[in-house]
Amino acid sequence: RRDEKETMEDSGDDVRMFVHKIEVKEDSKEKDLLAEQAEVFKKAGNKAFRSGPSKFEEAIQQYKQALELSESKPRLTSTLRSNLALIYLKQEKYSEAHKEAKAAVGQNPENGKAFVRAGQACEKLGYENMALAWYQLGSDRASSSKVGAIAKKAAEVLSKELERKKNTPVAAKAIGMGSETTKTKDGKVKQKMLSHEEMKERKRKFDAVVKRYSLDALEPQEAIADWLTKLNGKVATAEDFVKKFPVMSKQEAVDFLAWIQTGIQFKEQVIDKNKNALPL
Repeated sequence: RRDEKETMEDSGDDVRMFVHKIEVKEDSKEKDLLAEQAEVFKKAGNKAFRSGPSKFEEAIQQYKQALELSESKPRLTSTLRSNLALIYLKQEKYSEAHKEAKAAVGQNPENGKAFVRAGQACEKLGYENMALAWYQLGSDRASSSKVGAIAKKAAEVLSKELERKKNTPVAAKAIGMGSETTKTKDGKVKQKMLSHEEMKERKRKFDAVVKRYSLDALEPQEAIADWLTKLNGKVATAEDFVKKFPVMSKQEAVDFLAWIQTGIQFKEQVIDKNKNALPL
């Protein structure tokens, strides 16, 4: 079962401030029997994880047992929490994944994998500015050049996507099934035809939001339909939607409304065509 969405402000500055304030912790150099046992649990967790999804819960328990014994080893603690974040990402428990990845960075600010996993969790939660900050910081701070390169690539891809979204309306304003209008930076209106794959992706995102928040149930359907009806023809924006239904992130509202607006405009277009086709 996926967890409920974590409520946060999508602020990259908050991520940077958190990382900036981390005090680097050194592993104890003294022999520590508890830490040695933690390594045993960690290896058992790794083995369970590699066995696939059916063993994920076992891996989680092994890592948690290791965490109870790893206090003297911040780097080990960071690795364990980063491993938990990876499992939670695969289980689509994105809030838990973000929590563990952030804690992993707090224990070791050179753990590049933790930065990447925090960014991935934020992306899935719709917090793209936070995700970008995690990726950028990970590319700079990762002790592994390979992981740093992965973080840098993720930052570049997300940065381009955010730039692209600046040139599109907050709620996709469709003028017919398979097409939409967009505004450029200088205010000019452009019509863009949507490919079959783009339409499928738009529907997929809509379905994902519906599934996550159980919007296929009668009660939320009626609430949303009632709200849309009262707009009296006004194009619903993501900001409007999030204010009315704050459980969603802004990006989830965009994904949800894009498909609805496409259908509304298509219906209006068909009605207009039928009117024009009527004999005088």
